[in-house]
Amino acid sequence: MTSTPLLLALCGTGEGGAWPWPARIEAGRAIVGAALYELALARRLELLDDRVVPCGVDTTDDLVQDEVLRCVCAAGRPRPPWEWVETLGSGALRRVEEECAGAALLGTLGTRVSEARARVRRAAEGADVSDASALAVAVLLVAARQGHLVRPTALPADRARHAAQALALLARGVPHAGRALGNASAAVRRSIEISAAALAFPG
Repeated sequence: MTSTPLLLALCGTGEGGAWPWPARIEAGRAIVGAALYELALARRLELLDDRVVPCGVDTTDDLVQDEVLRCVCAAGRPRPPWEWVETLGSGALRRVEEECAGAALLGTLGTRVSEARARVRRAAEGADVSDASALAVAVLLVAARQGHLVRPTALPADRARHAAQALALLARGVPHAGRALGNASAAVRRSIEISAAALAFPG
């Protein structure tokens, strides 16, 4: 079973297993958002809009989730989700890229990328709450301004509206998953907005 962070990474990785340079910051933050979503869904941490609180230290089967959980547990104080997204993004991206690079060496990366994109687009088009992981990836990619990977021909405003509708549908069908995804996607979006504002108004 492909983890949500890896599923997200597969949607945008290049032939060698790495994301293209223009989108690497956004990709890393979306991957951390996916890890936060999964950990909250499994009740390994409490993901609120203003803080992340660990609920246990058990490891998972996913390197990104394990690193996020380790850092949250070691922090000593609750921090807002967007700070974790910003702080851990680059390391999370490197971890999934290593796995993607391994698939590239085995000659299986192209197939996995095609399958991942098809799965995520199918879930997004049908707002399929039965595949919550793929739907979460679609919402997180839009939050990270990578919505073209989900709906290539749609305008950004249409992608955002569709993602909001999908999130609302998930919240109605699976409330706990909807809350987790809502807070994770908001954290990704806010971290990118804060970084953009810092670049626009340095100092």
